[in-house]
Amino acid sequence: MSINTQSTNSKTNLINISRLHTAIGTFRVLANNENSHALVNVEILSTDGWEALVIETNTHWYQTLLTACEQHLLEQST
Repeated sequence: MSINTQSTNSKTNLINISRLHTAIGTFRVLANNENSHALVNVEILSTDGWEALVIETNTHWYQTLLTACEQHLLEQST
């Protein structure tokens, strides 16, 4: 599903997923891992390179991507 997960050192627990392959596209994600996962910054790989997405939590793609991130983190921890 993806390559290279890194935790960043800051006041909040941020997780950087540099490339996450999903059924809806390939994403680069910065997520908050405190209490519950929340996407902080999302970019999608397009034909022109990485393009930032406006994060709207009530959209289908957000829930799909959040589930993919949680699955990725679960796989990385085993």
